[in-house]
Amino acid sequence: MQPLKTFTVFVATALSRSVQANPNPMLINYLKVALRSIFRNKLTSFINIAGLALALSSALLITFYVVDELSYDKHHPKADRLYRVTRYFYDQDGNASLRLANVAPPIGMFMRNDFPEIEKLFRMLSLNTTVTLREDGNEDKSFREPNIFISEPEIFDLLQVNLTEGNKATALEKPGTMVLSEAMAEKYFGSTQVQGKTLELFGFPVQITGVYKSFKPQTHFHPDFLLSFSTLNDSTIYGRRRLETNWGNNSFGTYFLLKEGEDAKALEGKLPDFLDKHFGTFAKANFGAPPDFVASKVTSLQLQKITDIHLHSHLDDELEPPGNINTVYLMGTIGLFIILIAGFNFINLSTAQATKRSKEVGIRKVAGAFKTQLMNQYLSESVLISLFACALALGAGYFALEWLNGFTEKSISFLGNPILLMAMIGGTIVIGILAGLYPAFVISAFRPAVILKGKQSGGKPMLRRALVVVQFSISIVLVIATGIIFSQLEYINSKDLGYAKDQVITLPYYGNLNDNYEAFYNTLTGHSSIKNVGRSSRIPTGRLLDSMGAQMRKGDSLQNVGSRIAYIRVDHTFFDTYSIPFVAGRNFSKEVRTDDSLGYVLNETALVAMGIADPASLINQEFSYGGVNGRVIGIARDFHFESLHQTINPIVFMIQQPQYNNLSVQVVGSNFQDGLNHIEKVWREFLPDRLFEYTFMNERYNKLYQNETKQSQLFTGFSLLAIFIGCLGLFGLATFNTLQRIKEIGIRKVLGASVPNILTLLSREIVILVIVANVIAWPVAWYFMDKWLNTFAYRIEMNIVLYMLAALVAIAIALITVSSQTLKAAMSNPANTLKYE
Repeated sequence: MQPLKTFTVFVATALSRSVQANPNPMLINYLKVALRSIFRNKLTSFINIAGLALALSSALLITFYVVDELSYDKHHPKADRLYRVTRYFYDQDGNASLRLANVAPPIGMFMRNDFPEIEKLFRMLSLNTTVTLREDGNEDKSFREPNIFISEPEIFDLLQVNLTEGNKATALEKPGTMVLSEAMAEKYFGSTQVQGKTLELFGFPVQITGVYKSFKPQTHFHPDFLLSFSTLNDSTIYGRRRLETNWGNNSFGTYFLLKEGEDAKALEGKLPDFLDKHFGTFAKANFGAPPDFVASKVTSLQLQKITDIHLHSHLDDELEPPGNINTVYLMGTIGLFIILIAGFNFINLSTAQATKRSKEVGIRKVAGAFKTQLMNQYLSESVLISLFACALALGAGYFALEWLNGFTEKSISFLGNPILLMAMIGGTIVIGILAGLYPAFVISAFRPAVILKGKQSGGKPMLRRALVVVQFSISIVLVIATGIIFSQLEYINSKDLGYAKDQVITLPYYGNLNDNYEAFYNTLTGHSSIKNVGRSSRIPTGRLLDSMGAQMRKGDSLQNVGSRIAYIRVDHTFFDTYSIPFVAGRNFSKEVRTDDSLGYVLNETALVAMGIADPASLINQEFSYGGVNGRVIGIARDFHFESLHQTINPIVFMIQQPQYNNLSVQVVGSNFQDGLNHIEKVWREFLPDRLFEYTFMNERYNKLYQNETKQSQLFTGFSLLAIFIGCLGLFGLATFNTLQRIKEIGIRKVLGASVPNILTLLSREIVILVIVANVIAWPVAWYFMDKWLNTFAYRIEMNIVLYMLAALVAIAIALITVSSQTLKAAMSNPANTLKYE
């Protein structure tokens, strides 16, 4: 407690000088008495200041986090009128089977023309490709950049894009031009003065027409490059015709500014007719849709406020992983709980300590002190303790913020929000007043005639018990929540996914490898450490966003399946690379030529969607997908392509018109590095101009549950903190209660009570209070954790054993906390405690 004393003396000296500069006799007296009380009751003061400081520093960090999360996209000039267009697809039962943050390119084009309510609109397309700087006399610089966006120039009018070089009116006007962030300019050129220079994308030079400051961290996407949208008119890149007619490529972010006074809900109500008019007509003319086809029954458009995207949007193709409003609520609740626990400690100890100050109060009242003066005195002590704790909390928060930034991948500045810091100081004073109000009432209500006769009162013990119960209820809820989160994460990590994710390396696949792929494959698999190599349009841990219409043979005709079946383009070795077994039929074979153009492999869930019970009955049956008639050659066992948050979806695998994006390599043996070195050697031999970039499949899988992992770590940390603060208060209360009963214990020992008897007497009340706390905490924890577990399609079932374990842990912690004081009292010599009686 020496550091606390030093700190208290320092603050007290500062306060004394402040008071001397503006002398007020009453204030000086309050301050002197408050400081004497703090030094006289060192243990109580330490527990109160330390507990409040820990609670306030935790609350400060949580508030920093919550404010940052709530501020996303609010910095744009007209954020209150900015909207994003999203798209849903529905199955035959009307259930949303796909929720997309991006839409097809014709949608933005037609909305701009059809709705006068829209003031301005822009479309953008996200790319992940290689950027190369070629300079004569210097080695080429090439990097794969994941944050490239091809955007219409209206992005400058709708979002906050601060150009440091270039002209917003012309920067994205011409094809083959772009602006880039200052960070990218420094990365490639070592300077931000790069206007007029070129970088190579898609195999041709792109001219730099401007440089902009990096987007604020509180933005739902962060482009490093913005290319002109007119670049897409080139048919070798995309093509104007596809921009006008491709209703299936839902990859274009579409944002618009609503005119002032217009109603977004009213505009959204017009979108079904809009889809029927444009998409419905196009589908009937080009996709062979029947005359009664109603586009708005299979797909819909929604309008989403840009300020709602980060916390309220969990669509299937978000540009960046979003936050979660439930996490914000949860963090805020935890912060409040910790403050409550610390405040309850304060009230408990202050009211319990009232007996030690009863004679002081009696003498003050006899000397003429009014009740309001006594209340002011004890409230000033409470506020002073709170201010001491606040000063410590600000210092701790300053150093802990670096940890928070690293943990949450944010860049919060401690002094970046002075209003928040001032609010904390003001809130601390309010906490001090609220926490000291009841003890002040109790102490000031003592009657001097009773007190000076030797009778004492310490407030109502029932209130103190209730506060202890609430404290432990909160702590037990946090302990149970932590246990359940850990159990769910353990379930996720140990669940059989249906495919081999360990020792699988994934790489990007480039089309210029097609002509030499057989040689590439043979060279790779010629090494003893490489078991197999497979290509696919998507890989496990991704999302199943691609789908087309499916038909199966029913009677004499092909009829629509009625459910969405996603597709993945694979090669002949994909299933072997991931060790995915078949339950019927066979894999694709190079020996059967028709497999490449007419063969289909379905998963088991696809059969369920089609109402087929026997997998073998579908083998060699006619099946049509995307208008291509073929036959089912195999049924693959279900596997978890997406995260366990999603159910297993119907999937069709095919080779037709192969468009591969990914390469998967299965490595065997103990020398994993040797296999990786071989892959790199072969890569540089066949693709010398491409960067060697790879990921591990098990790392990709772990990233799917990064939020849950961090949540469990936060729960663990804050649970331990809440328990520690609660134990501080329990220790102080046990110390005081033991001192109050020291004579009773002496008499009991004289009458023959043993040490176990005394320990049972002093510990029984604590155990009963903790049991009551469990009775309250269990249903609360069950309700909220069941809701959390329901966010997973595959989850654990909560076990009563975990709740029993939490109860035993709480009882053990409580007994250990009070054990030092109860043992000391139980083993004391009654001759010492009763010698003056």
